[in-house]
Formats: sequence, structure tokens, C-alpha cells
Amino acid sequence: MPALYAGKRVGKPLMRGHTYNAMFNGKLVWPLDKDTVVSIRITDDKGNALPKSLAVNGTLKLGAKATYADGHVGDLLTTKDVTFTSRDTSTATVSGNTLTWRHGGTILVTATVNGFTSAAASIASAYAPESIKVTDDSGQPVDAVTLRVGETKHFNVRILPTEASQEFTANTGNQTIATITKE
Repeated sequence: MPALYAGKRVGKPLMRGHTYNAMFNGKLVWPLDKDTVVSIRITDDKGNALPKSLAVNGTLKLGAKATYADGHVGDLLTTKDVTFTSRDTSTATVSGNTLTWRHGGTILVTATVNGFTSAAASIASAYAPESIKVTDDSGQPVDAVTLRVGETKHFNVRILPTEASQEFTANTGNQTIATITKE
């Protein structure tokens, strides 16, 4: 909160290197160094570093540690005295200290303590598979396959969107009739 004197903003009063304070409506005009947040580190709710990525439909409990102007690091905050915010609610939402995946992309989350907002922490979030595209060797879509005994057929399988994991398991209903191998 800025201090005003005769309608003009004034800085902190310094005398011989010591900051003097004033009271206004029963509150200190300038916060004390022990109450002034200068940085915030976002962690998980146990105080550990954030994971590099969040799985499809994943959630993560958040925590924050604030560093103050006098150099001390505050206690781990998870819900009380801290507010977490998702910078893109289409990718992830935050309720209390729970970050919830919504869509693949980059999750950016901030924490606010005593009016100070941290830099955004970045977490990659996986894309959910939405569809599968199966083509033959010539690139033509495959809807159905009929093979005679001894015949083989090669297929290309892509999971869409392309950002989604391309891992899949192919199987057949009866392996005595047909088998599937991955090359």
C-alpha cells in the first residue's frame, strides 16, 4: 500500500539506514521485512519439487514456500494463507491446492502469498488419445480386413492427436486363426 503525504506518494522514511514506520487506522503503513514476501517456490504438498509432467486425468496436490525480505523461509503452505491459480483453465484447473488435468499441453500455475504472486511453474500434461487412424502400406485408410490362410498384411497405426502417446496394444480375438506382431 503506498503512503501519501499531502496527496503525494512518498517512499519509506529512512534515517541513518533504519526504516521508520507509521500507523494508519491501526495498521503499519509499510510491512515489516519479516512480513514482506520476496519470492515463492511452488512444490507438491510434501515440499518436494514439482513433477516434470502430469498424466492423463492426473491430479497433483500443491504446496508453496515463501521467502521473506529478512531472509527467512516460511512454513510449507498448502491451503491456508496461499492461493494457487491455473493460468490456462482449459489445460488444468485448481481447486484449493488440487491441480486437476483437463487437456494436454503446458500447465502454468502460480501461487500468491501476502499479495505477492510467484512466477508461473510449468508442468507438461499428456494428451489423451482421441482416435486411432489405421492405414495400409500405401496410406489408404483400413476399415475392415479379410485375409486368406497364409496371407499377411502390414498396417500403420497412429494415435490422434499426434501429441498423445503412440503406444498401443493390438490383439486378435482368436490367436489360433490369426496373430499380430509388431515390427
